[in-house]
Amino acid sequence: MRRFVSACAIVAVGLALACSQDASVHAQNGQWGTVKGRIIWGGKDIPKPQKLNLAGKNDEKFCGDVYSEEWVVNAKNKGLKWTFVWLINNDPKDKTPLPIHPKLKEVTPKEVIIDQPVCTFIPHAVAVREGQVVIAKNSAKVQHNFKWTGNPFNENAGNNILIPPGGALALKPNLVADRLPVKVECGIHPWMNGWIRVFNHPYYAVTDESGGFEFKDAPAGQYRLVVWHGSGGWRGGAKGKDGMPITIKAGGVTDVGDLDYPPPAAN
Repeated sequence: MRRFVSACAIVAVGLALACSQDASVHAQNGQWGTVKGRIIWGGKDIPKPQKLNLAGKNDEKFCGDVYSEEWVVNAKNKGLKWTFVWLINNDPKDKTPLPIHPKLKEVTPKEVIIDQPVCTFIPHAVAVREGQVVIAKNSAKVQHNFKWTGNPFNENAGNNILIPPGGALALKPNLVADRLPVKVECGIHPWMNGWIRVFNHPYYAVTDESGGFEFKDAPAGQYRLVVWHGSGGWRGGAKGKDGMPITIKAGGVTDVGDLDYPPPAAN
């Protein structure tokens, strides 16, 4: 009889703990929300696609028609593609790591691929999380070299490696989170360029064809949203490195709407 009572007590305690854990998870999920918006071209005229002149360049015939990726703007809605957007603490000087939702703790996928199939980097702009391995791939029929240059004082300093047709390599050492971007180039085809940014949290995005971005399960509360583009730098100039304040709603969607990105003034 005592054994039966003890067994029942154990089961009861187990059920209570399970319910408590479920309640805890539910309560914690209530402290998270989704952030979304759109980065739009803030200049007077929308840039038109610019075909590059490759006459006399290496692999001219193979490369074919290549267009500039300096500014890629959607003519229908002014959306600015290839723009980095991410969260930082409300106090820009606060280097405390951002809270991370339990289901986003694990860094996935393990690898991020940058390919060079037809004389451009695909994708042109890549956001990765610290712990991911960047794979430089060459699926073209011509050779490329993959040069990456970042902060000279850490693992992002860079290297320059030749990749034969059909080859691939992992960037070593692994890139680390840093406020400075990593520039990507190909010395054989000097018009080729791209960007990598590395973060120590999952709350970042690169804008799509419509200029849109979104990150889910972001911590609710007061934070800042930072916007950076490889051709123009911080949105808002030097002051833009501290971003703009936003309040992330718990359990809902915080839509910051359309944020204009004025191009830098011409010299």
